[in-house]
Amino acid sequence: MSNDQGVCHEKLGCPECGSSDGLQVFQKEDDSFDGFCYACPQGGRFVRDPYKTGVPLKEGTRKIKRDDTELLEEASQLPFNSLPHRGLSKQVCEEYGVRVALSAKDGKTVVAEYYPDTKAGATTGWEVKSVEKKGFYGIGDRRGSLELWGTATAKKSGGRKLWITEGRSDAMALYQSLRKHTATKWKHLIPSVVSLTRGAGGAVKDLLNNRKFVDSYDEVILVFDNDSVGIDAVEQVLKTFPLAKVVELPQIQWVDEESGEVKTTKDANDYVMGGMSQELYDQTMWKASIIRQGEVVDVSDFIEDALIKPSMGIGWPWPSATKATFGIRPHTIHIIGAAPKIGKTDHEHQLIEHLVFKENQKVGVFDFENPPAKTAKKVASKHHKIDYTRPDAVYNDEDLRRGLMAQQGLVRFYDRRASREWDSVKIALEEMHLLDNINIFIIDPLTAFVSMYTSSEANDALNAIMTEMADLVMKYPITLLCYTHVNPKPKSSTPHEKGGSVLSGEFTGSRAMEKWSHYAWGIRRDRSPDCPQERKNMSTFELLYDREFGQSAAFDVYFDEPTVTYLEPTRLIAGGREYTH
Repeated sequence: MSNDQGVCHEKLGCPECGSSDGLQVFQKEDDSFDGFCYACPQGGRFVRDPYKTGVPLKEGTRKIKRDDTELLEEASQLPFNSLPHRGLSKQVCEEYGVRVALSAKDGKTVVAEYYPDTKAGATTGWEVKSVEKKGFYGIGDRRGSLELWGTATAKKSGGRKLWITEGRSDAMALYQSLRKHTATKWKHLIPSVVSLTRGAGGAVKDLLNNRKFVDSYDEVILVFDNDSVGIDAVEQVLKTFPLAKVVELPQIQWVDEESGEVKTTKDANDYVMGGMSQELYDQTMWKASIIRQGEVVDVSDFIEDALIKPSMGIGWPWPSATKATFGIRPHTIHIIGAAPKIGKTDHEHQLIEHLVFKENQKVGVFDFENPPAKTAKKVASKHHKIDYTRPDAVYNDEDLRRGLMAQQGLVRFYDRRASREWDSVKIALEEMHLLDNINIFIIDPLTAFVSMYTSSEANDALNAIMTEMADLVMKYPITLLCYTHVNPKPKSSTPHEKGGSVLSGEFTGSRAMEKWSHYAWGIRRDRSPDCPQERKNMSTFELLYDREFGQSAAFDVYFDEPTVTYLEPTRLIAGGREYTH
């Protein structure tokens, strides 16, 4: 549930993450309630019944639909104004495009604040905060990848430092303080200050979605709230942006002049409202520091990890492969190479089916040769041992539907219509791991990333990509299973389509792959026209190199056409081999 689907009824404390006001309650069409905690880690948490009772909606609230163009136009025509209750000037509101709704009674009192949300520099929606009721809702299109809030203002600066706050008013408060207290000779410099769009719980997702923008700065400074949720968010962000600096805002008591209540600062806006703008400037300008993440360690720091006995990895569909590699293990890259029409795609689909249905693993799939619908259909074919993609296949539609729905939540697909650039794929891959808890990824083919380059350019680009892949598998407990095409053999050698051996040096972009991958596999098969069909269906899977344990292996598998499955013989019998499904 997104906050742009209705009016926020109220904000509650979340028993799961401990936030005091992160759980927001929304009314549905049937007058029941659901909620979403924006402070919970990993992008937030849906709450089906936040009240457990039927609490009526407060008088005066109204539902807002995201496609209400009239409301969007109204919002864009609202005036600029200071936000006295937040200690923010009219100037800073204008610079960030924040508009207000004024009281119908006096025409002066701010009753609602409108914060613009942008995509590609264009305003597509607004976050609306009610001053009186302390709730907020959204209008317009606020789905998908929003820019960090305040990106347009930050881009005007030209500065090399980027401050990132947790909330929108915090960004304006910090910007205002930096402008106010900068020495006179530096007044012409405009600071770059932005905020998250979905709160602390969505910090990693927000920053990954805007990675190019964030990485364009020499120095990134996190100024999150000084509470348990904000501290946890910093820890999560530093796993992906380890060189980001962190500002820890001291908790200082201050008196709210309007209510007379004694409060304790936890964010940048609290400092401004408490009359501590100078203190905020000093903390954020001079006291940001890098928190070491263990880059330099002593034996005593890792001895317990070193004492852990290695365990078997996840099994392959073929026992010989599991035996040769000790299973599919984290922190590794496998390259699987084969010539066209040899069976590489069937290998991929059977591997996905096995991992999902036999090993109970989630899999992220980056298939640039087949649409997600076809890949999912092929996986269902492997599972039910019937080829759903053949026009002459006889099957029950409900069986296919069940085979497809069984993959829901377990297989996540990258839409091949999206960018094939590695930078975009890398963001999606990290998101799948960090937000969806996926540890195994299929990439087919690797050469899709460099198809637009010349041969010499492709080799250099692929080397850079493989270097980043190696960094990823060191950083995260993930496995990359990458498929690649092979270059044709010299005329003096047996061609691949006639059963010629596959060499790792024949992989397209082999130099980079051999340098950075841990395992290389080759698939060979004789598809000569005069070859008997039984022989055509026999393939050899060969472990070409193993940088982990130095093992080698080669074993035959039979492609059983009725069940569309690669079968490894379980034992030899008189006159042949025995296979089991």
